[in-house]
Amino acid sequence: MKAGKTCITNNNNMKNLFYLSIIILFLSACKNAEWEFPDSNTSTVYFSYQYPVRTITMGEDIFDTTLDNQRKFSIMATWGGGYTNKKDVTIGFEVDQSMVSNVNYKDGTQVRAMPTNYYKLASNKIVIPKGAVAGGVEVQLTDDFFADPLALKRNYVIPLIMRTVEGADVILRGKSQLTAPNRIIGSDWGTIPKDYTFYAVKYINTWDGNYLRRGKDVIVTNGNTETVSRRNKYVESDEIKKLNTIDLSNLELPLTFKNESGTNVPVSLKLQFDNTGKCTIVSNTAAVNSTGTGQFVKRGEKKSWGDQDRDALYLDYQVTVGARQYNTKDTLVMRDRGVAKEVFEVVPR
Repeated sequence: MKAGKTCITNNNNMKNLFYLSIIILFLSACKNAEWEFPDSNTSTVYFSYQYPVRTITMGEDIFDTTLDNQRKFSIMATWGGGYTNKKDVTIGFEVDQSMVSNVNYKDGTQVRAMPTNYYKLASNKIVIPKGAVAGGVEVQLTDDFFADPLALKRNYVIPLIMRTVEGADVILRGKSQLTAPNRIIGSDWGTIPKDYTFYAVKYINTWDGNYLRRGKDVIVTNGNTETVSRRNKYVESDEIKKLNTIDLSNLELPLTFKNESGTNVPVSLKLQFDNTGKCTIVSNTAAVNSTGTGQFVKRGEKKSWGDQDRDALYLDYQVTVGARQYNTKDTLVMRDRGVAKEVFEVVPR
């Protein structure tokens, strides 16, 4: 009996060693094997977006605004068609204003080619470096751009079209069965062209954004005085007020006041900033008088909403509406800059 037990034990040990060897071999194969993805036979270049909007954001935001504050931005091109870009890719492009000569925005307004004196391209080529999937050309905006009121909204585009490429096989020019397809009409194409972009550009100044407003009004009407406090328990519950860019150094604060008869009167105040963040306040509305001063303070509100220090505007001003005078002190805490990803649609004119 003892000899039989010894034989059975040895057989079990042999089986265990065999299975252990298989497991080790499997794990080694998993560890040493490399995932391989076959590259496509054709590499391509294109603009990812045909109708993007770029908002030049002066001052700060949650994203990096370093280029913006230098009055610059980059127009980017994309490489595709493989797992790895193994060489430098150089794309030759040109500005072709004729592409927008008969084009409107979907709302019916005209798509305007940005005047050439409003910007300067760093090059007429875009380089996508080896190992990267995108590259761009830097654009410098001039004072003429910022002096134009149309630059505050989506009016101007820089119309670029790719002409040549080195280091990649194909520019995605699209495919159509028509002799002369219109690039902005999708139904003209079996494969949509992506060799062009109408790159829209606008800007906001340093103080433009959505603010949380609280404060106090001392109201004098025919010799009678009333004090109104505007303040919620939590600052994030205060009135949301959008302040709007007039130009690089002037900001609009739109408000509503009641006159002596209780009628609402819309009032636009202009905040005129110097280079230290101080401002003077005047009325931008006919028949309404206003004077005052203010200060923009970075991180001025300590442990404000979200328990973080927040930028703030501190204003002290007077507004006369009819026979009623408002003596107002405001604290406006920056909530956000209001800048988000934008694209647009176009139609033939």
